[in-house]
Amino acid sequence: MVDVNENPFDGTDAIFERKQPLKKDTFTPDTIFHRDEEIEFYINALQDVIVGHDPNNVFVYGPTGVGKTAVTKWVRDKLEEKAEAEDIPLTVVGPINCRNYRSAYALVNTLVNEFRDPENQLPESGYSTDSVFEFLYEEIEAVGGNVLIILDEIDNIPADARNDFLYELPRAEANENTPITDAKVGLIGISNDLKFVDVLEPKVKSTLGEREIKFGPYDATELRDILGYYANIAFREDVLGEDVVPLAAAFSAQERGDVRQGLRILEKAGEYARMEGADGVTEAHTRRATDTIETDELLDYFEHDLSSQQALTYLATTLALIEPKHEASTKRIYNLYSSIAESSGRRVKSERKIYEFLDQLSMQGLVRSAERNLGRKGGRKYIYEVTDDPTDIINAALQSSYSDAVPSNVNGILEHYLEDEATEFEAPDTTDDEQQNLWQFT
Repeated sequence: MVDVNENPFDGTDAIFERKQPLKKDTFTPDTIFHRDEEIEFYINALQDVIVGHDPNNVFVYGPTGVGKTAVTKWVRDKLEEKAEAEDIPLTVVGPINCRNYRSAYALVNTLVNEFRDPENQLPESGYSTDSVFEFLYEEIEAVGGNVLIILDEIDNIPADARNDFLYELPRAEANENTPITDAKVGLIGISNDLKFVDVLEPKVKSTLGEREIKFGPYDATELRDILGYYANIAFREDVLGEDVVPLAAAFSAQERGDVRQGLRILEKAGEYARMEGADGVTEAHTRRATDTIETDELLDYFEHDLSSQQALTYLATTLALIEPKHEASTKRIYNLYSSIAESSGRRVKSERKIYEFLDQLSMQGLVRSAERNLGRKGGRKYIYEVTDDPTDIINAALQSSYSDAVPSNVNGILEHYLEDEATEFEAPDTTDDEQQNLWQFT
């Protein structure tokens, strides 16, 4: 029973000294572990700025949570420090996260405003895309010298503008149709998609990939060093059990070699200990954190990483997968997508767009497809599956802002999906259109 007259909040924290180090994206470490070779490549690529040559374009790629952005920021700071000491004209913009922009116009608009004073900001609309590009070139020429633009998650630049944007911007000073004559432009692109370069046009690939730096996943030993560094800053002295950091490192290495995941595990384990009023964080708290981390990460995707249309497509793919006696074909996914979008009052896009959304989800590693030859019938079709446990995906969707799009009987269908094949849910053979009657949309 809760005493409503008693304040439940505690003014002290016996577990955490400061939680910010566990929020990797908002904390800049004093030490970078196990990236000496990548830093050496980076410095070599940008050394030309210091010795008077044109800046190189650099493409950095690797999975999430492996230090790409942290290393980029560190190298950027050291480059600016050296340029200032040597009186070398250098302007660095970014990192700008391309995930936050759904059009080339919005992205270029933001770049323009990075150069401008607060009282002279470009409005979010009112000009053509060509005009905002022209404004950007004018700003680059106005600052002059070496201009380095850093774009994080560059694979999120809209597909219809990707090739033009990534080809034209790094070559702006060589284009006689731009006002740039004295400035020297360099582009650093950071991507989580290892195959991103493969889908670019050859001329873009040649321009963007002048210097490529690959970041691989960390192994368990490396993660133990990194997580131990952050844990020493984040937790109070002597509250972590000796198995906590090694267990979080081992789990993260087994999954993806991702520092972010390890930090989430440590934070979650600490919160479980604090909720219990425990004196310290134990192996049991850490194992409990690893059990829930997958749903938490998928919830982050729904809430922060996916557009609304991508999220609905992801949910529809999961629902198609767990349906009894059915394949997650593109047509079936589209029918389910249409139903959940309409039932939740969201806009229904065309079937052609679904291919685009599925490609985007595939690039993010959330779905994968297999091509099936239809034999005598002719043609091919694609069958999709999700890369995470459907139970985790549905649980995350139910906790997200898309819970209103989840069919009310999803748990019953999921339960049958999880049962042994011997007791598989019996449903009549139906067409794609008829099969949607299994679902209850409210």
